[in-house]
Parts: sequence; C-alpha cells; structure tokens
Amino acid sequence: MTNAKDGYPWRDHAFPYDFLFGNHIDTHQQTKLMDNAEISGFLYITFTGESTMEGLPIAKHCSHDTPPDKCVVGWIMRGKHGQAKFVFHHMDHPLWLVDNRSDIPQPGAYSHFHWLNGPEMPGDLKCEQSYDGYFIELRAINRFAFLHAGEIIPVTPGIDISTHVNIVGSFHSMMGCSGGGHH
Repeated sequence: MTNAKDGYPWRDHAFPYDFLFGNHIDTHQQTKLMDNAEISGFLYITFTGESTMEGLPIAKHCSHDTPPDKCVVGWIMRGKHGQAKFVFHHMDHPLWLVDNRSDIPQPGAYSHFHWLNGPEMPGDLKCEQSYDGYFIELRAINRFAFLHAGEIIPVTPGIDISTHVNIVGSFHSMMGCSGGGHH
C-alpha cells in the first residue's frame, strides 16, 4: 500500500485490491478480503473542478466513465461482514435496518452498510428483505466537500460518520418503502 496521504491509485480491482461487491459500488471502491473475513481498502472520488464558498474542492464518487487518473482516494475503508434489512431508497444512500443495535460492529465508527451482489443499483433492492453485505467505516484522508444526492457535505481528515450514514437501529414503520433514484 502507498502512503495513506497519497492514497492508492485506481487499478480497476487488480490484485491485491480485488474484492468485488458485485454491484455499482465497484466503480468507486477497491478493497481486499483479509484473512479474518474483513475488507480493507479505499473509497474513491473525482473532483468536479468547482469549490465551495469556503474554498473546499467539491468531489463526487467516481463512476464507470471516470478516467482512471481522475479517480483518487477520498477515504480509507474497512468493513465487517453482516446483514441488514433494506428499508427504502430515494436519491441518497439506501437506508438499512439492523435487527439489534449490537449488530453494528464495535469498536469503530461503522455508519454505512452496503449489500453484496445483485441487484446492481439501489432502486432495485426489495423492501423488507435482508441482504448480506458489509458494515463500513470510513476515514477521510483529506479536506474536501462531498457532493451526493444534491447535498454538499464538508469532509475533514479522520473518521467520517456523516457522508455515507445509512444504518438505523429502529424504524417506526416499513410503510413508505420505495425504490427509485440512484446511488
């Protein structure tokens, strides 16, 4: 691995960062499966060329059409395997419900869940269905502003529990469960 400050170049899942989720997140993540079944790697961004009023460069996730040299590390990522139930999705990251709050790994700051394999996009997830996936902890390596679902979120180096938060430990009702939108 290269120095975390510099990140790790996008190598399209070449060994050793060859773990695949099997869906759209693979356009902006490179991780490796560790001996303990956890994953470790990077979540990537591309800069838009714009800045916030405060001077932070604005970035978004890389996509399948981002040139490899424009895809840079935004976060160091680690994950622990688990299950969560899909609640709903509308534009932002899909919302996931755990059976018990103790299902969220500790210690750490695991604030994001992402499913394994199909479907390709969150709009095709099935309401109230449990999915295998990974609870993810993100550690930003630089200052920037993250653009997602029309919102611009300031990011500072260190643990990040705001840009990708999508786990709940309780949810009043499964009513309103809907697909649509894109991650």
